[in-house]
Amino acid sequence: MIRIEASQSEDNVSHSFYQDLLAEVMAETEDEYGSVNIVNLDLNVSQSRGLQLLNSDMLDVFWAGTSIQREENYAAVPVPLTAGLLGIRVPVIKKHNLAVFEAINTPEQLKKLKACQGSQWPDSDILEFNGYVVERVISFNLMYSMLKQDRCDYFPRGLNEVYAELSAPTNTEFIPFEKVLLRYPLPMYFFVKRENTQLQTRIHRGLIQLIDSGKFALFLKQHPITKDIFPLERLSHARIFELVNPHLPATTPTNNAQLWWRIPVVDTGVEIQ
Repeated sequence: MIRIEASQSEDNVSHSFYQDLLAEVMAETEDEYGSVNIVNLDLNVSQSRGLQLLNSDMLDVFWAGTSIQREENYAAVPVPLTAGLLGIRVPVIKKHNLAVFEAINTPEQLKKLKACQGSQWPDSDILEFNGYVVERVISFNLMYSMLKQDRCDYFPRGLNEVYAELSAPTNTEFIPFEKVLLRYPLPMYFFVKRENTQLQTRIHRGLIQLIDSGKFALFLKQHPITKDIFPLERLSHARIFELVNPHLPATTPTNNAQLWWRIPVVDTGVEIQ
């Protein structure tokens, strides 16, 4: 049995992507390690608390954006679960604010507005480090509510998350503003307890096998949560604001094109690095 956290809210549709990917990994490694059931525990905790539950043996696997501190405290499986696309952030805005965002041409203009982000997400630290204003929100199920109440101006969502979330009937007043993207290196990893080296090895082996066989690319392009990202070329003309991630571990595989996908620049033939 592998215990994971259940989805925190109906808005958090990306939970199914990671659970399904973990199931694919377990199936891929079943011949070597045996079959296993994935069980959702009804927990509603912050990211830091969820990671702590690994060390207290209440959870077996937790997925989160990585950081130097997190990799020191827990065992990371260093394979980006969304091919690095989590760090490409699409501002979710209210439809009636479209004109405000259409006028944005520089990072300085966007920095005058307020972003909603998770209080303990690495994203909040990254945004603030780069001079953006952040309204830190403790729970995911409050994020879109805060945006609805104009407590913040935009909610930067990962490219792998935004389209599925905005397809929910409760989010019809929002749109993804694709003309401006924020980008920083932040891979989502599976984490396990530091001492659980067998599970860490199994997950790593399964992910690499899925990538090498082409099954991972197919999974990413066909899964209901991520299929609307593609083709990536349609975002080639977006204005991209680059951010520094000061907490990125030096071992992060950002130069491995197999693990870290790019947005091609179709008009020049050059890929954005």
